[in-house]
Amino acid sequence: MRMVALLAAAVGIIVEGVVVGAALFVVGGVIGAYSMSLNGADPGHAQVGIRVAAVILGALLVALGAVLLAAALRRRAAGRPGHGAAGRLGPRAAGRLTMVALVVQCVVVTVAGIALGWEVFAGTLLVLGALLYVRLDEDSPLPRTADTR
Repeated sequence: MRMVALLAAAVGIIVEGVVVGAALFVVGGVIGAYSMSLNGADPGHAQVGIRVAAVILGALLVALGAVLLAAALRRRAAGRPGHGAAGRLGPRAAGRLTMVALVVQCVVVTVAGIALGWEVFAGTLLVLGALLYVRLDEDSPLPRTADTR
C-alpha cells in the first residue's frame, strides 16, 4: 500500500509543480505585458520576482515528487535512514522533506478549495491524503527516552 500512496503523491506533486510553475510564469508575463503594478512596485521587478518564484517553486515540487517516486520504485519509506530515496539526504532531511511537502500541499489544497473548483480540490486532497499516509506509515521506531524501558 505504501508504494501506491508514494506513487500517487509523487505523480500528483510532479503535476502540481509543472502546473503551478507554468501558471505563475504566465502570471509574470501578464504583469509585464500590461505593466501592472503590485502595490506600487515596479512592474519589471514584480514580473521578475514572480517568474523566479515560479521556477523555484516548480523545481522544488518536481524534485520532491522525484524523491517520492524514487522511494516508491525502491519500495522503501522516504524517511528511512540510509534507505530508498533518502540514501543521500539522510533520515532527518527526508523526514523533513515529507513534512514540508505536507505543509505545501495543505496550502495548495486550501487555494484549490477556494478558487479552482471541486475537481481540482478533490485531486489535491487525494495527494494530501497520500502524503499523510506516507508520513504516518514510515516504520522508523520511536526514539527511546530515559523514561521508556
